[in-house]
Amino acid sequence: MDKQIVSMLSDIQRNIKELDSNIKELDSNMKEFDGKLKEFGNDLKEVKQTVNRIETSQSEDVLAKLKVGNQRSETDFHYLNTRITDIDKRVFTLENRAKR
Repeated sequence: MDKQIVSMLSDIQRNIKELDSNIKELDSNMKEFDGKLKEFGNDLKEVKQTVNRIETSQSEDVLAKLKVGNQRSETDFHYLNTRITDIDKRVFTLENRAKR
């Protein structure tokens, strides 16, 4: 019976050592996971900053294109308005000549 108790105690002691080893391995894995999680968090922040820069840049690009388009429209309007005014003057002059 003593041999059985010694054997059981020996098995328990071996299991405790194995459990201790497993706990140390788990602790090491958790530290590695924590580091990777922090790295992931930093990467995520960088992605968010990049997305914000792109969104801001796109908005600025759209506004710039709209301003250029508006300037072109105004330039075209003034050009066409001047041409039409000139043509109206010519037609008026021609009409007056025809009436005489």
